[in-house]
Amino acid sequence: MSPRSALEASMITSLETHHAGDFFSNDYLSIGKLPHIRQEFLNTLSQTPSLFGSTGSRAISGSTPHHIELEQYFKEQFEAEKAMIFNSGYICNLTFFGYAPQMGDVILYDEFVHASIHDGLRISRVKEHTFSFSHNSASDLESKLKRILKDYPAIPSGLSTLFIVIESVYSMEGDFSPMEELIALVEKYVPSRSAHIVVDEAHSLGLYGPAGKGLLREWRLEKRVHSVIFPFTKAVNFIGCVLTTTPTLYQYLSNYGRSWLFTTSLPHVDLAGIRFCFEAIQTQEADQLRKSVAKLSHLFLKMFLESTYDIPKEVLSILNQESKDLHGRGLVAPVFPIYTPQPLALQHYLNKLGYAARGLAHPGVPKGTERIRVVIHGGNTEVQIRQFVKSLRAWGLSQVSLTTTGQSSLVVGGPGTLHKL
Repeated sequence: MSPRSALEASMITSLETHHAGDFFSNDYLSIGKLPHIRQEFLNTLSQTPSLFGSTGSRAISGSTPHHIELEQYFKEQFEAEKAMIFNSGYICNLTFFGYAPQMGDVILYDEFVHASIHDGLRISRVKEHTFSFSHNSASDLESKLKRILKDYPAIPSGLSTLFIVIESVYSMEGDFSPMEELIALVEKYVPSRSAHIVVDEAHSLGLYGPAGKGLLREWRLEKRVHSVIFPFTKAVNFIGCVLTTTPTLYQYLSNYGRSWLFTTSLPHVDLAGIRFCFEAIQTQEADQLRKSVAKLSHLFLKMFLESTYDIPKEVLSILNQESKDLHGRGLVAPVFPIYTPQPLALQHYLNKLGYAARGLAHPGVPKGTERIRVVIHGGNTEVQIRQFVKSLRAWGLSQVSLTTTGQSSLVVGGPGTLHKL
């Protein structure tokens, strides 16, 4: 039998290593680990009239009354004009960016938006008219806005649309978008009839805002954007996604969005699970978990910086540490990209200690930004965080020692030693 691949070994390790504390999953609030939630969900399912399948795609028989009812539910929850249910955030982004922009339109996006948005752009009919601006840079956004309005006169004249795309919290960087500043620039330069601001709230839904309804509502910006993407696979801890948007775009996508039209719609059991988990993040218990995430995130940041003060940043550090709270208004996102030039070696080290770590290297992340992605959860404890930071420090010191030893060997052994290496 062939030996296990690195990916297979990592997946098996991930399944076996939970006792050390969860520092890597997207279950931010630790909803999946609340024992009473399981029984409450089973009770809900026992009362659900339909469970299995959806009988077809939304284009044929998959737009059941239950699907329409759930869309109406989210329309009311988010006080939106329309709400559209998707099987996942990936399918939502593929559909929206692949089919909403029309010929003559232009798309301007933050360079670090999710891969699924990039995939949507690749199939868009305006793929040759998409531009990025530097991550979270208001000055670069302003410069690009001026250039686009000059080069595409149909936009200022109201004949075409400029889509501006950002995320409220960036999943790999763990930082906040300066949304208010960026939105203000769009409002300043782009005529209202020609602007369409899109925000992906994948990593803020459940963590921020009243009842966990996202950072836009935390900062009272929801009325100044046009479409919002709410995947349920992070803090809500389930499958699916809802897009809140305009009636016109809902009508268009439901007739022309192929990746929505021709995908078998969510089975009824998932419809029940989506609503159940969404309501779970609005409870008082979830409020306490949100506070715990915030408190523990600050603690992790403080402890990591204190514990690695004597370790060179090129060995172990938090990427973009100086901007971690630049746009957070006192908030610290629970995502920490821990840089190391040896992410797979750090992964294996942590796996042996019982952590379900995954090293991220190129092409998954840009060269020179190799990392492990640490996530703080509502169910973590201070003891777990202290032990985890202690393990990271031990790793960092071991790497410093190896580097120092290697340099000494080269000096003593000379070219001969280098040749043997």
